[in-house]
Amino acid sequence: MSGAVVNGERCRQHFSSTCGSDFYMAPEVWGGLSYTAQADIFSLGVMFWAVLERITFVEEGTTQEQLGAYVCKGRWLMPLGEALWENADLQLCVPMKFKRAPPLPPPPGPGMCTLLLDMLALNPDARPLADQLEARVHSALKQDSH
Repeated sequence: MSGAVVNGERCRQHFSSTCGSDFYMAPEVWGGLSYTAQADIFSLGVMFWAVLERITFVEEGTTQEQLGAYVCKGRWLMPLGEALWENADLQLCVPMKFKRAPPLPPPPGPGMCTLLLDMLALNPDARPLADQLEARVHSALKQDSH
């Protein structure tokens, strides 16, 4: 987590430069708002989701397949963060790939789906903090193993 300690309490640093890869940027970055390290939690959530479900896309102008979550808008792929910024009521469907064939692993269980949805929350304050994330991952994996 990016932050400083003031009077024994952690303070979040805010950033305002738009940076990052389109398909991993958080909604607040797309909106040009100031953002905190919670934007990185969103980006990590996109990567977790893409890895767990092997979600890939080919960005316009390239031929290389990349991992990442997106929303289909007609025949165009829209980065997840941009889609959430444009439509705050957008409901994410985790897991995304319901039909699975070998060698895909089974879909993420309910614990991991809940964690992913929390990491991909439109509101940065609703996302887990970095120092909570490891425990949340372990808890989700333990829940889904039963």
